[in-house]
Amino acid sequence: MKTLLIAMGFALTSISNAVIAGEDNSCNINFDKDITMSNELVSVNEAGTELWRINTQGQLWIKDHAVNTDASTQQLLFDYQAGIRSQTLETVELVEDALILAADAVSSVFAELTGNTINSNPALQTALEKVKTSTANIVVRSGETINIYGSRFSHIDDAFGKEFEQAIEEAVTNSMGSIFMMVGKAMMSGEGNFEQRMEAFGERMERFGEDLEARLDIKSNLLEQRGNSICANLQQLDAIETQVQRAIPQMQQYDVIDVTSDKNTAYLFN
Repeated sequence: MKTLLIAMGFALTSISNAVIAGEDNSCNINFDKDITMSNELVSVNEAGTELWRINTQGQLWIKDHAVNTDASTQQLLFDYQAGIRSQTLETVELVEDALILAADAVSSVFAELTGNTINSNPALQTALEKVKTSTANIVVRSGETINIYGSRFSHIDDAFGKEFEQAIEEAVTNSMGSIFMMVGKAMMSGEGNFEQRMEAFGERMERFGEDLEARLDIKSNLLEQRGNSICANLQQLDAIETQVQRAIPQMQQYDVIDVTSDKNTAYLFN
């Protein structure tokens, strides 16, 4: 039972660890607008209303009104829309992969300790599927158009909300019989006396926990490296946004990328 709780706790903790950008280069990111991207343009929307759009030639429209700019500002706008294209998708994919990592870890723990897949526990299966699909309504693709709903990022927290906690509690309660059966089997079979068989069972659980932790560490480290890269790129994009706002004061009210460095915090989506 202790192994179950420790392993599940490690699995859930891996989410925050995975998306932290590292001790020397971590970020808080405020991303609460909706973005539409096509081959021709990038637009930012709020509550269904377009705030601005920039095409691939660096031309800008604010609330559907064209804004005249010089060549250097057009280059800034081109770089700005190109950065939004790449960095918003990469950030969403990072969070999605971290969620999937945690869900897979919980599945592994359940299977190891009960001898069953999560299919045998509908509540837990539903909760884990919710985790894996929690970003499905954030990135919506339609042909060549991609919509990223930053306004829905808060829904990610719901994936590990009360429903998930209840599913874990139910899974533990419903699986006690299977766990006791595994313990009983370990007591009745195998080599050596009772004490030796129980020791062997404990060692098996310990090895599983260590193997799971090592496996998660490898994947979490890879996610952390991606987080470091994204953090640096977003800081550069935030600087470009500031330059755009200086060149075009009307854009100051539409702060899409807000990045601050903090060694002790992870990515935040508000």
